[in-house]
Amino acid sequence: MNEAFHRAESGGIVLTNPDVPLTLAQTEALLEHLTNELEVANDAAKEARIKLAEAQVAHKKAENRLLLSEECPKVGRGLGMVTAAERDAWVFMKAIAEWEAVHFAEVHLANATSYAWKLREQNSLAQSLNNNAKAVYGGGGR
Repeated sequence: MNEAFHRAESGGIVLTNPDVPLTLAQTEALLEHLTNELEVANDAAKEARIKLAEAQVAHKKAENRLLLSEECPKVGRGLGMVTAAERDAWVFMKAIAEWEAVHFAEVHLANATSYAWKLREQNSLAQSLNNNAKAVYGGGGR
């Protein structure tokens, strides 16, 4: 990182000494770091979307396989038949691992997307800090 900023437990970037104005070089370093981190975060979100799609496909295949299986309870009003809700509960319990994979893939995607948005917001703030540093220290770069 940099002596002017560090990573918080949440993954975001915080200023080490918030009462001390950043130099132009520090704001530029912060922008570079956030830009690189944003690329990594966007890649992670893309990978999370792919994992979610794969989990959804696996879950749907498992459900269909179970619904068409000989063991699947038959829906109807006759002897030995069950309601649609009972059949659906049976399928759900048999495909619980695939459902859990979808659920956790959704959570992972939400977390990855949230982190990318956090970095975008921090990048915007860093741009403002950089503009302020340019005004104070002069110049348009290092």
